[in-house]
Amino acid sequence: MSQNPASATPPADGAADETDVEKTGLFDSLNALPRSLKVGTTIVIIVALATIFAISRDFYFHWFEVHTGTINETGTYYAFWSGFGSDIGEATIVVGIAAAWRHHNCHVKGCPRIGRPVPSTPYIACPKHHPAHEGAKRSVSIETIIKAHQEAKKENKRS
Repeated sequence: MSQNPASATPPADGAADETDVEKTGLFDSLNALPRSLKVGTTIVIIVALATIFAISRDFYFHWFEVHTGTINETGTYYAFWSGFGSDIGEATIVVGIAAAWRHHNCHVKGCPRIGRPVPSTPYIACPKHHPAHEGAKRSVSIETIIKAHQEAKKENKRS
């Protein structure tokens, strides 16, 4: 008979706090903090970063101008399109790849594999999780392919 961890009695020596933090993780222990403490800490960090930026404004502002191409080098926008602006195409490619992966990845929670639609459902499943897939992760025998093809032909004749 298994015991429910929630109903177990905690040790009386105060070690329960340490084990609770270890079990729940850092984010759960941060969620236990009062909201006013989290907001206050965030405001202090923002003010500190703004102060550092204001003290060394000339250095950071010049760096920003150079790297975004807003300093008039040879023409109005030449520096932008040959510098910072040329990264727009690269960012588009990265975002497109991420969107395609997100659209075609397996719907099983935590599975990063690319999948195919499961017939008669709105789900996408990889070879490991697909209900019609038998065998190893990526290998399919010829018998499995023939069986799936014959079943598909029978379905088409019935429709």
